Amino acid sequence: MAGQLKRSFSDINEDIVLMRALRDMNMPKFVYDDVPLFFGLISDLFPGLTADRVGYEDLKDKIVEVMKKEKYDHKETDKFDDQVNKIIQLFETMGTRHTTMVVGPTGSGKSVVIDTLAESLKQDTGIPTRLDTMNPKMVTSNELYGILDPDSRDWTDGLLSKIYKDCN
Repeated sequence: MAGQLKRSFSDINEDIVLMRALRDMNMPKFVYDDVPLFFGLISDLFPGLTADRVGYEDLKDKIVEVMKKEKYDHKETDKFDDQVNKIIQLFETMGTRHTTMVVGPTGSGKSVVIDTLAESLKQDTGIPTRLDTMNPKMVTSNELYGILDPDSRDWTDGLLSKIYKDCN
């Protein structure tokens, strides 16, 4: 992510690029109570530095538009802005990771975040997003990932292998 940021913002000091990459890559992973601790660590590593988040303004506008259309907008602007920020964080995470998991209790907005990002990206880029939702606990590990027969050396695809092949 730091390399991508440096290529996009070549005029920015490398300390700020590195701080921004560390912050933006790790923030989505923390529970609410750990955020102040993380910001303390970042300020210790980069004393006196502050950096605005990368904007993604076009995508952010589409996210707000989709959320309002679907009536997901919240009366309290802080909560609405937090939800938009979570969607941007998911987008950033997916740009640097091969797999992503969204976790949280029932009713916490996981599906809203995923569906809103998919629709916003479709509107922003014109490219539809494919969503395959599954419960990995419904199958065994071998059925999920696939298995190599030790005797014949034949590979049997698992559910994930089949999904990946269908996507390509």
